[in-house]
Amino acid sequence: MKTLSNLFQTRSLVAGCLLILFASLSFLLFGCAPNNLLTETYAKDKPVKVHRIAVFPIQRVDPDEAVDGSLRCEICGTVISVGSTEPQAEKVVEEAVLSRIEKTGKYEIVPPERVQGVYQRISATSLKSSLKDTLVKSGRELGADAILHGQVYRFRERIGYAYGADKAASVAFALHLIDVRDGSLIWKGRFDKTQTSLMENVFQASAFYKEKGRWLTARELIDEGVSGMLETFPGAQ
Repeated sequence: MKTLSNLFQTRSLVAGCLLILFASLSFLLFGCAPNNLLTETYAKDKPVKVHRIAVFPIQRVDPDEAVDGSLRCEICGTVISVGSTEPQAEKVVEEAVLSRIEKTGKYEIVPPERVQGVYQRISATSLKSSLKDTLVKSGRELGADAILHGQVYRFRERIGYAYGADKAASVAFALHLIDVRDGSLIWKGRFDKTQTSLMENVFQASAFYKEKGRWLTARELIDEGVSGMLETFPGAQ
């Protein structure tokens, strides 16, 4: 019996070592974790100078609006997977976006409450106009170079603690920067992440080590996404 017990212990030890080795190799071979962040800057005939930005209030997407869990974005046409979104999630994203943009010191921001007031007045007299057209008209009236529109598609808070979560945080949101001169997209960014443990996905080894094995909150995931987006945001470099 003792020999059999030792055999099982040896096999468990070998399996554990192999898992660690595989995780380390995946970290070296694959570098960063799978791309949860996607950004795109659109080519223009002439360089677009973005200084004054009208920030439209971030919108929370209702899962009931989705068809089979998906929804087509009215701004860029991308099909997005929609999940449950906790109340006030849009405010969390909005605060993170405004804070990060303002910290760059490179933009003049027209606050969401002012943008919303102008948008509501214009939309009331242009019932047949599309969302993008109404946003563009609002941006022009506010004297902005561009208008920023964003939506939250999923926001689930962590259940548990930093080193012992029962359920991981999960967020998905998108931002669009629209040129008010012609209504074209200048830039867009999308972040979609549900944190996983090393045991669940060894290919996310780099993220696991970066986060020090800690389960992040939804707010921390939002900050991570916004921070990554601003690396390609027009004029932020």
